[in-house]
Amino acid sequence: MRLRLLTILTFCCCISGYSQKEVLMTQYMHNRYAVNTAFAGSAETLSALLSARMQWTGMNDAPKAQFFSMHAPLKNDNIALGLSAFNENVAIAQNTGLSASYAYRVRTSTTNRLAFSISGGFYSARLNWHKVNLQDETDEVFRDNENYIKPALGFGMAWYGTDFFLGLSIPDMFYNGQLAHESSEIELPETDYFLTGGYLFPLGGLISMQPSFLVRFKPSGTTVADLSASFIYDNTFWLGAAYRTNSEIIALAAWQATPQLRVIYSYDYPTGDLSNMNSGSHEISLKFDFGYKVNTVSPRFF
Repeated sequence: MRLRLLTILTFCCCISGYSQKEVLMTQYMHNRYAVNTAFAGSAETLSALLSARMQWTGMNDAPKAQFFSMHAPLKNDNIALGLSAFNENVAIAQNTGLSASYAYRVRTSTTNRLAFSISGGFYSARLNWHKVNLQDETDEVFRDNENYIKPALGFGMAWYGTDFFLGLSIPDMFYNGQLAHESSEIELPETDYFLTGGYLFPLGGLISMQPSFLVRFKPSGTTVADLSASFIYDNTFWLGAAYRTNSEIIALAAWQATPQLRVIYSYDYPTGDLSNMNSGSHEISLKFDFGYKVNTVSPRFF
């Protein structure tokens, strides 16, 4: 019984960490702040984003996650502040997190900035043992739910303009560690490092192309990369695709419904071992830039 429950706990921890980072990764070209807080204020106005993800649809207890962020430059536009929160549910685990960030930005030209950021907050994990069918329901060890809270500290640096972006970040330096339950300890995933970039190429007329990449790597040497390309029509419609090196292909679409509102959708389809176990992952996001003006110099493509 104890071995079975520890197996469940290990599964929840690993899948939970995977789910959270997939939320950060898939739509990174539209949601750079989630990957790197040095992009705070990059819209040059108050920008908010709400995202919902259904991971591995068709599987029982598949991860579901929600993410919210908002960031803006201050009156002294060398400084930008940001806030983010997430919630995810997978099997018996529920994880939530809240983080705030500070970014200092230096102009390298009229349209380009170099930024550095620091962020801090907490993650909370709740294990709902009452959802597990126990053979011995009198076992008090697993009768009560459990809560774990850990601090989060991140750093980022970025260089960006109206037609490009490049960034390096450590979203959570404290992500690795151990989760203890009674006499057992479970290793949590390692800290991730993110390298991301993209460029906008005008193709003539109303069409542009936006290739981009995101590389996630660990100190142990594990690396996962997203290689993406989108075509943009009339600054309004995005249509693209991506390949993730851990065996996933991704379809991407976005619509700039108004100068303030952008609707973003992505579909991840597994091509590896999980391809016969689920029908893919769906994510939809709403991005709203408050007070946007047509003549504002802003990297709207990103």
